[in-house]
Amino acid sequence: MRSKYRTHERQSFFKYMSATTANLVLTKRTLRWSSPVLFNDPFDVPREITFGFTPDDVFQAASRCLAALIEYPPKDTSQLQPKLRLIAETMKKGVSPDIKAKLLRDIQDVASSWRPRKESLDEMRDTWRVLIPELRILCLTESQDHIAMWYHYADQYRGVVLEFKCVDELDSASLMARPVEYPVVKPGIYTAEGWATLLMMQNRLTTEKFLALATFTKSQDWSYEREWRVTSWKRPADTGLYTDYSFDQRELGAIYLGPMISSSDREAVTALAKGYANCIVWNVTIGMDREFRFAKSDV
Repeated sequence: MRSKYRTHERQSFFKYMSATTANLVLTKRTLRWSSPVLFNDPFDVPREITFGFTPDDVFQAASRCLAALIEYPPKDTSQLQPKLRLIAETMKKGVSPDIKAKLLRDIQDVASSWRPRKESLDEMRDTWRVLIPELRILCLTESQDHIAMWYHYADQYRGVVLEFKCVDELDSASLMARPVEYPVVKPGIYTAEGWATLLMMQNRLTTEKFLALATFTKSQDWSYEREWRVTSWKRPADTGLYTDYSFDQRELGAIYLGPMISSSDREAVTALAKGYANCIVWNVTIGMDREFRFAKSDV
């Protein structure tokens, strides 16, 4: 039975970590969802909203967007604010040249309602500062054989990789994972035109769009990670910058032991793996061709 929460067709994801962290994860049966404040990359989710433009820049951009809306109304107007949607739908039905000319002349008056004040931009910054510590993100990836990720996230090949199955019957959290995008061109939120476009959308959609762009886009420098993310929010009783959410033991599909893992860590992780009925333990080695080799453990 397909879960109502499934948003993709993947069957599993992978999580890189040190052997020490793996021991904690396997013992407690929890995964840590962190605020972006704890991320190792300061270029990841923006900690601060910094604008490289002024309120007047956004006003002028809004005027241009409104002119385009009148000249070339989009086929789909469902995301526009009600007044703008009415204008676009009216234009699609056809109006006289005089009415169209008047609308174009009055654009600045209409756009003035979207002119942000410096105070409103400051309020937006303050709101983002409050939200960032409360945001919770679980980072996953598509593969267990990223050489760079083994080095950076699995204690320089001394750690492990856990494979988590996307189980429909359990409504696994990973069913809601979304892929991170690595655009060549920066998202529109970094420009006055981008903000003007956001402001023309329904308020709820504006918030959702901004959050998605901030959370699910990264620099192309990180594209090799092929990352997916699941997002949530701090629970009322939580303190700090992370939340440990539990997972079902049936979701753990495999454990990959790093090629340089210590004997003691190997024994500890292997012993804990016995508490997971569906889990296969794999030994990872590096071949002469400098490629990873995977072999099922006999233990």
